[in-house]
Amino acid sequence: MVEGARSSLKKGAKYQYYPISPPENSKYNPSRPSSYDLNNLPIRTEDVYWDTIIKLDNARSKREYSSVVRQTGISRMPLAAASPAFVHPSFFPLDPFHLFFENIVPFIWDIWTVHSTPDEDVHLSKKMAESFGQLVADGMKTLPPSFSGPVRDPHLKRQSQYKAYEWMALLYWYIVPIGIELGFDGSVLKNFSHLVEIVEFAMTIKERSEEDIEVLQRKINQFLIDFEQLYVGNDPENIGRCRLCVFQLVHIPMHIRWYGSIRLGSQATVERAIGEAGHKVHSKKAPFANMANIFFEKELIKAVQLYYPYLGNHQIHGSRPIFFGRIKIRRMERCNGQDLYHQLQAIFESQEELGDFDPTYDIERWGKCNLHNDRVLTSTLSEAIGNQSRSRCHFEAHMDGVSQPIFGKALAFFVITQSRKHLVVYHKLVKVQRTLNVWRGEWSDRLEVMDMSHIIDIIGIWAYRNWVYPLRKHPAFAFMSNEEKGIGFEEDDLQ
Repeated sequence: MVEGARSSLKKGAKYQYYPISPPENSKYNPSRPSSYDLNNLPIRTEDVYWDTIIKLDNARSKREYSSVVRQTGISRMPLAAASPAFVHPSFFPLDPFHLFFENIVPFIWDIWTVHSTPDEDVHLSKKMAESFGQLVADGMKTLPPSFSGPVRDPHLKRQSQYKAYEWMALLYWYIVPIGIELGFDGSVLKNFSHLVEIVEFAMTIKERSEEDIEVLQRKINQFLIDFEQLYVGNDPENIGRCRLCVFQLVHIPMHIRWYGSIRLGSQATVERAIGEAGHKVHSKKAPFANMANIFFEKELIKAVQLYYPYLGNHQIHGSRPIFFGRIKIRRMERCNGQDLYHQLQAIFESQEELGDFDPTYDIERWGKCNLHNDRVLTSTLSEAIGNQSRSRCHFEAHMDGVSQPIFGKALAFFVITQSRKHLVVYHKLVKVQRTLNVWRGEWSDRLEVMDMSHIIDIIGIWAYRNWVYPLRKHPAFAFMSNEEKGIGFEEDDLQ
């Protein structure tokens, strides 16, 4: 029931924008409240909805009909309202993939680069946009290939069917770190970092308490207030930047209360299921029966896998070795001054209980490791041998009693044969700090040793000058197919 606002006094200007406290409101929108309380928005009830439908049915003229539409925002009764499950307004969940990644992020990028002037804080100069785009494209070297397909330069490729997974990459991984290093306006970047935090919270499947949801609501409210101050300010002509897609964020906590995870309303998941079924339907005589059988078989397989998980794609490792890709230890590598010598020395110093350990015979070296989630962590040694185009040697680990995550670069994996210990020798990220909700630090030259059980996942990195930014797998990852991640496509395929 929030009334739209117009950003122009010209004839035909539409009421299609949603600011909270628009400037010069009495002049531009005299019938609209001067401000809305984001904690107490007027939400339409089901009774009011059906009363409006009745008014539309009983309208005696086009003028009366148009008046009802203008006052209520309801133009007609949709076919979906005929469903026995229809309950207004909770019948239509938010669609997170399109809302976050194909509406909000591209809209903000376009404001920065096109729909703003150089004298505004929110404007991104052509030179800075070019530098940003080039750094994104260069960053592919240190992004694991299992994370996504190639993310293109948004400055050059924005109008070349820039994909949803690419906008995800900019949101989760690149805009904040690169913005920090290139010197984006601090208040604009801080506001955007709050958007990242909101999206990550909403897209992460996890139990949420009422207190968690209230905290989320406060963060969203503050983001919207700051967004309006930055992007509209005192210029009523800029109200057009308060698009519905941005204002829609305020309803996320309400939808979480109704449905649980906001990801359950993903239209992308539905579209993928329709596409997959469409390719499998071969019966011209009874296509709908054919489709019903396809869906039934798919759900049956899911049910069977719940009872027997080892039948699924992610098989239980059991006694299968963690390491593979054995790398022979050459005699000359054991000499003092060689990399291997220092790695073995670090292992010996870290393992007090080794006793009469003989590094000449009691150790095996490996190049790759299968983690518990079936992702492959490689070492810098194996990447050098195999000439990997995209790095997979960086990881995140958690240690008991340490609140801060550990980020490392794996140099090599070792098995101590007498104790069957599985170890990684790595360089650790030190001087770690959290800036605008992202971690960053510097690589240490010191060799560290860790038991493999502490590693939880591979990560990507983005490095600039001395700073290294860890890039974690984003929470939208699990619900995407390889096609949606752009995996399996070369950049030429995306032109």
